[in-house]
Amino acid sequence: MLKRKLMVASITAAATFAGLGLSAFATDDPQVLAAIVANSEAQDATLSDKVETLLRSDVGLTGSQLRVAARSAVVTVAGTVPDEHALRRALDLASGVRGVREVRNAMEVDLPK
Repeated sequence: MLKRKLMVASITAAATFAGLGLSAFATDDPQVLAAIVANSEAQDATLSDKVETLLRSDVGLTGSQLRVAARSAVVTVAGTVPDEHALRRALDLASGVRGVREVRNAMEVDLPK
């Protein structure tokens, strides 16, 4: 029984170390790095589009002028909103989109003139 546990542990350790070596080797390749960066940029663009579409279609944000940018699943919402309630609503909606890791606020409340 002990021999079997030691064998399983050594196989697990060998597989883990082999996997670490392969991942380090794969990311040294410039083509692999370029593909990873391109995929990340595509995911960020898709995420920005999803959040922006959601914010533009929400009735509670009528009168808002918003822009959305994403980088590494961190979404920044910028622009102007009519009141504090709309600002909080925009942040809540953006944070609820699947794939958003963090939401940063760059919005300003547009005071009535």
